[in-house]
Amino acid sequence: MSDEIAHGRKIVLRKKRIEDAEEDYRWRTDPELAELDAAVVLRQPFDAFHKDYEHEFGAELPWVRRYAVDTLDGLHIGNCMVYDIDTVNGQCELGILVGDRRYWNGGYGREAFLLLVEECFKMPAMNRLYLHTLAWNARARRAFLGCGFREKGPDRRGGHDFILMELTRAEWEADGQVKLDQSASAAPKGGRAS
Repeated sequence: MSDEIAHGRKIVLRKKRIEDAEEDYRWRTDPELAELDAAVVLRQPFDAFHKDYEHEFGAELPWVRRYAVDTLDGLHIGNCMVYDIDTVNGQCELGILVGDRRYWNGGYGREAFLLLVEECFKMPAMNRLYLHTLAWNARARRAFLGCGFREKGPDRRGGHDFILMELTRAEWEADGQVKLDQSASAAPKGGRAS
């Protein structure tokens, strides 16, 4: 059975695999990527990280979905995540990382994110998608605006200034498919978003 979730013009969104651990470790230990994610650089040795990673795969959680972003030829270049899935209130939070810098500014992250949005709205109860992006990360903010999200305002979390952004089902239904169709020809919006 295929682990593919969505297929675009540049990328494939798929379920995470144990084999993704090496790239994920490299990205989590990268200071620049950690800064873009308002995270602490991972200092854990790879063996311990891999053990935790394997354990993570044994626990399917209903409020989290993790996906890998691959090029069409199968190169793992990043990750997407849906978390805090709340089917009672019809909302969830999204995040994305294009960790392979060779694929920044080429529309790969934009297409992956638009496919992720589409997957989220396939959940019948989902009416609102939101995210937090660092206030100083103008490139990510432009990318999310280009995907149809609106800025709701500042949000201070964990000592960092974020901008809360959201997209409702009604907004997406009004023009979401057009955004997805245009993603291949749209101007690149950046690598790291959120």
